[in-house]
Amino acid sequence: MIGPFAAGRRWLYRRGILRAEALPRPVISVGNLSVGGSGKTPHVQFLASWLAGLGARPAVLSRGYGRKSRGVVWVSHGDGPLVTADVGGDEPVLLASLLPGVPVLAGEVRADAGRECLKRHDVDVFLLDDGFQHLRLFRDADLLLVDAGRGLGNRRTLPLGPLREPAGSARFADAMILTKCAGLAQAREAAASIPFPPGRLRAFSRLSPRSLVDRCGKESSLPAGTVEVAAFCGLARNGQFSETLADAGFSVRVFLAYGDHHRYRPKDIEEIAAAANGLPVLTTEKDLVRLPASLPFDVKALRVGVSFIDGWQELSRYLLDRIRWGGPR
Repeated sequence: MIGPFAAGRRWLYRRGILRAEALPRPVISVGNLSVGGSGKTPHVQFLASWLAGLGARPAVLSRGYGRKSRGVVWVSHGDGPLVTADVGGDEPVLLASLLPGVPVLAGEVRADAGRECLKRHDVDVFLLDDGFQHLRLFRDADLLLVDAGRGLGNRRTLPLGPLREPAGSARFADAMILTKCAGLAQAREAAASIPFPPGRLRAFSRLSPRSLVDRCGKESSLPAGTVEVAAFCGLARNGQFSETLADAGFSVRVFLAYGDHHRYRPKDIEEIAAAANGLPVLTTEKDLVRLPASLPFDVKALRVGVSFIDGWQELSRYLLDRIRWGGPR
């Protein structure tokens, strides 16, 4: 079972029986306890953009879940994706398209990916995407993301619940971000239910619809009124995308749900086209990068962005202190 195995691995690392590798640059890890759905990728994008805006040189390291390749893969040198989602993984390819100037690499062993990155780029800080369970790489700051609306579910580990490791592992994080917050009061109540040590940093964020984007990366504004659409996605929790579309002003007439990290085959494309029957088609940015090159319909993705409703000032100061960043060099 995943839960006891993960807890056992963590015990071995904490006792020094297994040793984490360290990179010669600071590492910020963004991860969670649950299987999918906490908003890790948008938060990695937010942090990378924030750091780059300060003059730092971040790079992103990811496992590249669902890719067909093995070993270290260069997904981007900072000028857009070099590979498809099948080779680099959908999340790294998406980040590569959203983060100009930021190198993105995929690799099962993130330390290997980091060392490869440093051969080609001057990097000030690495962002570790989905890294809470990747204990073989030392991190300077460990951020735990928890969906405020879902919390830790029934607090049971896979396959009996949504957790990758026991709920008590939350105490090993340096800071916790409650994501997808509907309101601060609800989010604080959710935070109180997590076994996270008092006194450690807590921040609260939400994902807000920002725009529509086509397959060429061209953005357009959200509709001023209600628009009927067909939608599809393959996420850990597909229902949340339907709700987000409604919040953005869309009336979802047709909704097709696929498995997380789904690879779209010709039969899926035919199914989507038939179900849409001429309606505008929307999906997520993660799904957009997994679609084949040729489609019988136009499709756009809903772009969302992270905004913090509380705790960002304290969290940002903490992160700058941990990575010892003092400004442009």
